[in-house]
Order: sequence, then C-alpha cells, then structure tokens
Amino acid sequence: MKGMTFVKSLFLFIGPAVFLLLQAGCTNITMLRVAELKAVQARVDSLKMELTALQKEIITEQKQQSEMLRLIRADQQVRFAEFERGLSALAGNVSESQARLSRIDQKTLEIKKRWEEKAREDSLVQATQNAEIENLFDIARNDFTAGRYEISLNGFQELIDKFPESPRAEESRYWVAECYYVRKKYNEAAKRYKQYIKDYPEGIKICVTLFKLGLIYEKMGQKKACNLVWTKLIGQCPGSEEAQAAKARM
Repeated sequence: MKGMTFVKSLFLFIGPAVFLLLQAGCTNITMLRVAELKAVQARVDSLKMELTALQKEIITEQKQQSEMLRLIRADQQVRFAEFERGLSALAGNVSESQARLSRIDQKTLEIKKRWEEKAREDSLVQATQNAEIENLFDIARNDFTAGRYEISLNGFQELIDKFPESPRAEESRYWVAECYYVRKKYNEAAKRYKQYIKDYPEGIKICVTLFKLGLIYEKMGQKKACNLVWTKLIGQCPGSEEAQAAKARM
C-alpha cells in the first residue's frame, strides 16, 4: 500500500513536470513552424512584388512597342503617300516629256522637210546658175575663136560681174587679158595679166599668164622685166610647155 501510495505521490509530483516539458516542446515546434511560414510568406510576397513589377515592366514595354509600331505605321503611311505623290508627279513628267518629244519630233520633221525643199530649190537654182555660167563662157569663147574680140570681151566681163566667185570667173579674167593682147593693147593686157597673177597665184592659168606677160615685156623692149617674169615661170611651172618656150627665148 505504501508502495502504491509512493508511486501515486511520485506521479503526482512528476506528472505536471512532464506535462510542462511536453507543452514547452510543442510551443517551440509551433514557433519554428510559424517562423518558417512567415519566411515562406515573405518569399511569396517578395515573388509577388517581383512578378507585379515584371508585369508592369512588360506592360510598359508592350505600350512602348505598340507606340513604336504606331509611329512606324504612321511614318510608313506618310512615306507611302509621298511615294505615291512622287510617282504621280513622275508619271506626269514622263507624260509631259513624251508630249514634248512628240512636238520636237514633229518640229524636226517639219524643219527636215523645209531643208529638203530648200536643198532641192538650191540644187535647182545652182544647176540653173551653172548652166547659165557655162552658156556665157561658151558664147564668149566662141566669139573669141571667131575673132569677135570686143564681143568676147563683153561676154567674159558679164560673166565676171554676175558670178565673180565661180571657177569660170577666174578663167574669164585670163581671157579678158587675152582679148586685149590679141588686139595689141599691151599696156591694158599687161595690167590684166598682173591682176590675174595677184588674185590667183596658184590659178589654173598662172603658167600661160606668166609667159604672156613676159612676151609683152619682150615686145615692149623691157628685157629685164621679161627675164624676171620668165624666171618666175620656170621656177613655178618647171615642166610646162610655157616654161620650155621661155627657156628657149631667154
């Protein structure tokens, strides 16, 4: 009985102590769990804040990209409108240029036709003029051959006066001098021969003109002047018949 009493007394003494110890252990565990939960909650809150900030950043970036796309589209629309205006203007310029080219082609064709007509007219005029020149020259030569020296002289002079730049005018000046020579008007003939030599130093009648001028000086007894002229003839026309004749007479 005493033993039982002792045990009961011991249990009564120890029981509260054990309970207190158990109670203290549970409290410590609970506090640890609470701390862990608080730490987890704090991490969750931190993650939520980071997620919220990231979402805001994404939204802001999306807005910026949307604004940039809007500006790009607006700029593209402006550029496209400018391109369309430029293309329209270019098409207008091309059309205008084509119209100008067409007018130029038409004008060129008209000018070409006028020049062709003028060329035909000039050709006809030239042909008519050449025929007249040849006719005057032939008539004057025929009169000279027939001994009608005064008429021949007038014919050659008419040709010179009407067509001074023609090749036949050069020959006619020689034949005018000849008309005076055959009529023994030596002073006038010499004057005309010298004028021919001055005007046509390389003329087609230069050799015979020098020879005839030398003959006039010979006939007039001007031996020195004759020799000077024939020396010039021999130097300028060494292979001509006139040069050989001059050599024989010097």
